[in-house]
Amino acid sequence: MNDSSARDGRDKVFRILDFEETCRDCGVTVGQEHLTLADQYDGCDVAICLVTGRQRLECGPDRDHDCGREKWTGWTPGLLDCERLGWMIGPGLPDLVRLYTEAVWDSETCRWEKRA
Repeated sequence: MNDSSARDGRDKVFRILDFEETCRDCGVTVGQEHLTLADQYDGCDVAICLVTGRQRLECGPDRDHDCGREKWTGWTPGLLDCERLGWMIGPGLPDLVRLYTEAVWDSETCRWEKRA
């Protein structure tokens, strides 16, 4: 192995949770909207609410907002935000507890940001 190939290996990000072509719950492909309660019996467990940033199913039927229709990106919700913020437990393991307690959801950009 030469220096160049060793360096190439170190530059790659290793993730335990990696890119997935289809949502592991509702089965939609990248770019498609996750299924809702109207689409299937229980909605998608992976989909997030575009207003709160949390799991869409947490909002419940008596919510005071429209959760929107999030599209599957191929990445577990929160993973890329945790990587961007440097909040990882280990390779590919986002610290979602820290994300949900220390960050604020920006519904305009649909991503988590550090509190000011």
